[in-house]
Amino acid sequence: MVTFSKGILKNVVCLILVGHTLFACAPAKKLQQYSGTTQDDPIWVVAHRANTGEGKYPENSLQMIQSCIDHGLQILELDIRETKDKQLVILHDKTVDRTTTGKGLLTDYSLIDLRKLKLTHQGRPTNQLVPTLEEVLVLAKGKAKLDLDIKLESQDAYERIVNLVKKYKMEKEVLFFLYDIQDIPRVHQLAPDMDILARVHNQHEIKQVQQYPFIQYIHIDEECYDAETMKALLAKGYHVWLNSLGTYDALEKAGKNGFDQFLKKYPHVNIIQTDYGLQLIDFLHQKGKQGSK
Repeated sequence: MVTFSKGILKNVVCLILVGHTLFACAPAKKLQQYSGTTQDDPIWVVAHRANTGEGKYPENSLQMIQSCIDHGLQILELDIRETKDKQLVILHDKTVDRTTTGKGLLTDYSLIDLRKLKLTHQGRPTNQLVPTLEEVLVLAKGKAKLDLDIKLESQDAYERIVNLVKKYKMEKEVLFFLYDIQDIPRVHQLAPDMDILARVHNQHEIKQVQQYPFIQYIHIDEECYDAETMKALLAKGYHVWLNSLGTYDALEKAGKNGFDQFLKKYPHVNIIQTDYGLQLIDFLHQKGKQGSK
């Protein structure tokens, strides 16, 4: 759970929730506002860790982010952590072992030292460096929306993220992903002009988030998917997000119709996050369910 000072906890106001994801394969000129309300409306695609599915570039790299932009992926999920000297960077793991040429905890590295490492792809070093959040904001401004999966908990970290977003006037181009719905009022108090994506884990939490009039986007898990509940959410105009990560992505990669199986089991969603963004876009186009720009 995100921790904030008592001052921020006092004035809890309504919440804003978030939007998530995206869509066609030509480069995007500007972002779209989704207005669908039923399961028959177009489905948006989210690039998990900015993965297009091409298999060419390191995850969360500037090169991969640029490729997402070039292919029209308008919502990119990114992981934010900080270095020893409190510099905000894009890296999924706590350690640098899996994705760079280095070893150890990210928090043991200053930004200068981190920049001496290279991002790896399929076990081999590349010419790419771990990007800073600021570099990503500059690259994506006006071209893509960024879903920020913040792996930090302190008030100070959130304030620095908010300040950077404001610096580039990108308040409507980022989404704050929250694991705990109890944090929604606090984060909204800190950043009232920025969107929030709330993750729910059960039917009770689905009811809770609907009490907030500004919430539009709900991230569900497979365990709390209920067809009638999802249909009701879509009819009310909510954006219902579910991941195909893991089982269904693996089936798709193996040529076993993973996306088709996913949508047959979970037909009442309109946002899907995947590691195979381009493949999912092609599949949805064939089904006539891909959103246009």
